[in-house]
Amino acid sequence: MGVTSLAMIRHFEFGNFCSYRETVAISFAVSASVNTDHSFAPSVSNDQVSLLMGVFGANASGKTNLLKGLVFLSFFLRHSYQHLGEKDPIPVDGFFHLSQANPVSFKVEFEGNGSLYRYECELLPSTVVSEKLSQFHLETGHFRTLMARDAEGKVTARDFDVDRVAISRLIKDRPNASMFAAGLLTGSEEIARIDRAFGVVETNVNRSGKKDGVSDNELQSLIEAAAYFDSNPHLAENLEERLIAADLGISGFTIKKTTLFDANKQREEDVPFPFVRHRVEGAEVEFPLALESSGTKRLFLVLRRFFPVLTDGGIAVIDEMESDMHPHLIPTLLDLFADLELNPKKAQLLFTCHHVEILNRLAKEQIVLVEKDANCVSHAKRLSDIPGVRREENFFARYNAGYYGAIPQPAVF
Repeated sequence: MGVTSLAMIRHFEFGNFCSYRETVAISFAVSASVNTDHSFAPSVSNDQVSLLMGVFGANASGKTNLLKGLVFLSFFLRHSYQHLGEKDPIPVDGFFHLSQANPVSFKVEFEGNGSLYRYECELLPSTVVSEKLSQFHLETGHFRTLMARDAEGKVTARDFDVDRVAISRLIKDRPNASMFAAGLLTGSEEIARIDRAFGVVETNVNRSGKKDGVSDNELQSLIEAAAYFDSNPHLAENLEERLIAADLGISGFTIKKTTLFDANKQREEDVPFPFVRHRVEGAEVEFPLALESSGTKRLFLVLRRFFPVLTDGGIAVIDEMESDMHPHLIPTLLDLFADLELNPKKAQLLFTCHHVEILNRLAKEQIVLVEKDANCVSHAKRLSDIPGVRREENFFARYNAGYYGAIPQPAVF
């Protein structure tokens, strides 16, 4: 294989999930012969993998559901054993909840440690129908199964150093969990190594949709983000630099312990909280970030999701990245992932955005268009898969003119 890579997602797909009835596949890979910039990285498969992928389309077309597919798969693969109770249903949503008899299917290909892996599963809320973990072998040109699980819960492992008996016992007690998550619990170094190849996943998406909007949960979001930066003080200088560059009024940033009332516990608690400083007529004034503009607060929350993957490698999955922020800020955020010094681990960003001017900041292989048909079925396609789209054309203008589809067509009201 060509290079020893860091953690990168190459491809993911799902079917019978949320508003997607048929299988939708999103590929981050492009040919090695395609002329690209630093927003693409060399791959162990002797091609290239995009570090950016923007998802565009009308409201309610299925953009967030597309992100949910990868977020759910990461949760189920790695965390289902620890976070699901023994009798909890698997929190997977079939197509409009109409096809509960048919399993939801998922597949993801990812690379790391100089290897290429594939994980696939079929799930019902009540049971795991099947799972398979495979590794690509250059000598055969095929994926070879490392570990598999059938509908009866039987786990098989081939030339793979894992405690199959222990994993089988764990998923017998917790049939709603993945065999991979159970394998992590056994302390298997082989499974832990593949887990590291998947990389960090940071997101503002949960089962209900975008979870960090500047709204009723704003205070808790700010506390959580402040706690992260308080635990990672080495990132504070970079964060401060980004906030100052984006907001003409901010001259400094800090995290302080602040006494707040916890409504759930009905008591006051000391928690980390973000504060900003402004230089006003020669004097510096400090106040909580909660009193700043919605755009500045939103930028702080987005950077909270970016920094872990930029530091350790992985993917940030961000819904409505432009929310509350000026359109001119979005290119600077994308540039963080295309900067060789700021992104040495080749972290990736998968995002939705309504500021379609950003289309001209992306390559045609980095644009996914989503639309919903008359039967409320979502469909997604990469712009580069549309015949005749030239690399040098004005994507923004042609999208607005309706050449690519996936554009709102509102009725008069």
